[in-house]
Amino acid sequence: RFHSLAAMTNYSKWDKFAADLASDTEEEDEKQLGDYTSKKACFIHVPPGDFTRKEQLCEMLEEDPDFEAPSSTAAGIVSEGEQPEPGVMRALEKYKWSSVTSSFIPGYNPGGGSDDLWRLFFDDNFLTSQKEPNRAARALLGYKSLGSFVVSCVNRGTGIERPISRKEVADLIMRRQQGGDAERISREHEDQRARMEAFSKLGGQTVELDG
Repeated sequence: RFHSLAAMTNYSKWDKFAADLASDTEEEDEKQLGDYTSKKACFIHVPPGDFTRKEQLCEMLEEDPDFEAPSSTAAGIVSEGEQPEPGVMRALEKYKWSSVTSSFIPGYNPGGGSDDLWRLFFDDNFLTSQKEPNRAARALLGYKSLGSFVVSCVNRGTGIERPISRKEVADLIMRRQQGGDAERISREHEDQRARMEAFSKLGGQTVELDG
């Protein structure tokens, strides 16, 4: 019993030491990345490139204060002979895109419970029109990503993009690389499946009533 109690005490001390060490590391991380915490823009460019540390990623990310989201899904698709919206034209030229589309990041869809609805803008044809692998965007979307991406965060309450910081985006990317949002994504998939099942049942009842 004595040895067992001593072992428990040692483990308890080790847990406290580990927790204190993690806290110190987080504080050091915050100090080192202090230059990247200001929220100066609603849109941040996520370029292709390699990184191993959060500070490297923060340095890669670029605020894009002039980015304008297309007014509609159709507005982001460039048709031959038609003049695109000014914001769309600028994005096409700056990022060498062939079109502008967007997708909510898995786990942060409007149907979920998060107040932050993270969204990515990108070339809809990136698999054929772009060449450079984008590791950061892959972490966000969950599948192969090529070329430049632009990230934003819609506030659920207001329905509009809110200012975001480079560190905030880097935190999200690193967390997803480490599987930190797996539970959130799984829960979102389960909610979507439940809604589809409910919708199917409702559709079945409607057919019966019409008959």
